[in-house]
Amino acid sequence: MPFGLKNNLYRFIATIILLSLFAAACSPGSEDGKPRVLNVELIQPTVPINQGHIFDLQLKLSNPGIYNVHVTRVTLPAEVMNSARYLGSTPPLTLNQNQAGEGLIEMDLTIAPTGLETFVFRFEASQTGSLRGQGKVSTDEQDYPFQVDTAVAGVNPEGWQPGLSPEVTPGALGPIPWQAVVQIEAIVDVDGRRQTGWTGSGTIISPDGLVLTNAHVVLSDRFYNVVDLVVSLTVAQDSPPVASYYASIVQADAALDIALIKPYQDINGHPLNYNLLDLPFVPLGDSDQLDLGESLAILGYPGIGGETITLTRGEVSGFTAEAAYGNRAYIKTSATIAGGNSGGLAVNEQGELVGVPTAVGSGDLGVDVVDCRALIDTNRDGYVDDQDSCVPTGGFINALRPINLALGLIEAARKGEVSIRTGITSGESFEPAGQVIYEDDFSTPTSGWKHIETEKGTAGYENGEYAITVTDSMFYLISDREFAYDPIGIEADARVVQPAGDADFGFVCGYDGGDYFYVLEISEDGYYSIWKQAGEELTFLVEWTYSQEVAAGGVMRLGAHCGSDQLILALNGKVLASVFDPEFRSGNIGIMAGTFDLPGIKVAFDNLKIILP
Repeated sequence: MPFGLKNNLYRFIATIILLSLFAAACSPGSEDGKPRVLNVELIQPTVPINQGHIFDLQLKLSNPGIYNVHVTRVTLPAEVMNSARYLGSTPPLTLNQNQAGEGLIEMDLTIAPTGLETFVFRFEASQTGSLRGQGKVSTDEQDYPFQVDTAVAGVNPEGWQPGLSPEVTPGALGPIPWQAVVQIEAIVDVDGRRQTGWTGSGTIISPDGLVLTNAHVVLSDRFYNVVDLVVSLTVAQDSPPVASYYASIVQADAALDIALIKPYQDINGHPLNYNLLDLPFVPLGDSDQLDLGESLAILGYPGIGGETITLTRGEVSGFTAEAAYGNRAYIKTSATIAGGNSGGLAVNEQGELVGVPTAVGSGDLGVDVVDCRALIDTNRDGYVDDQDSCVPTGGFINALRPINLALGLIEAARKGEVSIRTGITSGESFEPAGQVIYEDDFSTPTSGWKHIETEKGTAGYENGEYAITVTDSMFYLISDREFAYDPIGIEADARVVQPAGDADFGFVCGYDGGDYFYVLEISEDGYYSIWKQAGEELTFLVEWTYSQEVAAGGVMRLGAHCGSDQLILALNGKVLASVFDPEFRSGNIGIMAGTFDLPGIKVAFDNLKIILP
């Protein structure tokens, strides 16, 4: 090749290389000339979601490059935001919708090389059809799209024609309508395995299979994810029930603890012809007409002491009021009802359904649990036993939810409407009055709180706040002060600095410095609870309950009242839960944070007040 031609070729190649380097140096948004890259992975349901059920979109952001990537925003598709109800995220993030209906989450997140960040967005499927739309993750350099593509199936299968039940003569099934009582089996997912979590009872209220029961019998809770429901029919008084159908939730209200479910296929997986079901059902009565001393017959499957249907007789012994539901929020009876009957049937002398035996949420009526199916170590003691949180299948109850409180849900279910309200909304205002005896904004590291440093966690002053960090799983850390009064109030701002995903944090009171104390707390994944540790025994006074307010996250103003009169947990000026414990005794107050399966929580507390009512 002639020298001049070869020289021009070298110049051409050099020019191409220089242009390539210049293009890389001038890539969009790379102020220092260093190219960035981000991998975006969306994990979404691969099978249709039932209408009204909760589902998660999990977004994984990873940095495979050698330079930091700065994430500024996550945009969720308008198609998802408009067809599902947003319940919150883990870790807690602030979401706003723009005029286009997209969900916008502003961020200031730097992902280091080889770094991975995971976000879980929780929704309730409110409309049937396809949830298909494009979201994106925005960085300083560019947008990275991701595609949401999943389906929501209606729980009303083809062929079901909702409407009012035909008229039926009261007592048509006899004075003891055992034929309409069913057993409900909750199938839960534990580490990827399907197994029976618990059982309850229910009552068929229409020939096409609507079943009335308790919400806690059919809903998932914080530790147990219900993946299916099995309905077993009562075919004989002296035989165990026969598994007959798989069922879906049509209506559920966790606060009321009432739910309605409906079969969607038989036990062999075949579709149903609802016009041919013609199941035995009980007519509805009027619980407002009940008087003291009136006779009641209660039917259900006890869960303990036998597998066949059980009859309990009693009388109306009183009524219990609740602010949300009036003077007849509960019907008290003289009957001692086995806990497995929860969700079952209570009929008057005419054979009309007037109440639903209810094992939880019965205020001052109490529940004496004697059989607790625990599948997960929820109290962090290293053992799975009857000290762990569970839905009680045994024990004894004496409370009925009046049928009149369920009429709105029943009417909606008969119309084919679907609504599952799993979250408890905040109740009455919480404005603790009294003398403020102590305040701390933690700006002075010598204000009296302990510096704690262990292999599993630390606590101490940090940047004008008091931070508790738990670095191990299944562990909680308490920092307390000697303010032993009965009653006593406490308030503080709390925020998650470093999320773990399912960790918990809140207040401690009645603390003796050892193994006796009360905890009033919330969790990262949207739950709250009140529990007591007394020696080796942990007792949940208020079981873990989902709340949309808790799930919203951000900086939260926690409040608590601890006393022999009652224990109250509040969030942002609204009561989440209240309970009475006759064994309460005063002790130190404190703040705490803990972990379950996932370690690494860091919570900061600020602007703390201690109040003597």
